[in-house]
Amino acid sequence: MKVGLTMVKEEAVVMRLGKGQVSLKSLQTNACGHCLQKESCGTALYGQLLPDRELVLATRMRLKVGDKVLVGIEERHLVRASLVMYFLPLLIMLLTVSVFKGNEESTALLAVFSLVNGFFLVHFLQKRFAKKLIQTPEIIKKIELV
Repeated sequence: MKVGLTMVKEEAVVMRLGKGQVSLKSLQTNACGHCLQKESCGTALYGQLLPDRELVLATRMRLKVGDKVLVGIEERHLVRASLVMYFLPLLIMLLTVSVFKGNEESTALLAVFSLVNGFFLVHFLQKRFAKKLIQTPEIIKKIELV
């Protein structure tokens, strides 16, 4: 982790320990669903990237089950992934419609169809994109209980 970079951070709890790895469960609450800032909030986006909000990370820290940790990822990696996730379907739609020569109704229908197919393509390739576009989150520090 480089000093000075903007990080999206989230608290997590250690669920299981393995050889040099820990399984973490996010402590993010359901409040993100009701917040007015949920569309532009990095924490909400981070929560969407973690299926079932559980993650396995490599670490050299001495942790035990039940420890709370702060997990972080550079914001620029999340922005890059978001751009691909939303821009690629739009690009597919625009390219498809620009090649098609037809009346307004069929063009509109094709635009919707190609946009939906673009989102399915991104969903299908999501695991490959995530590994290549964003870094793995890292444990920043153990949160000491006071």
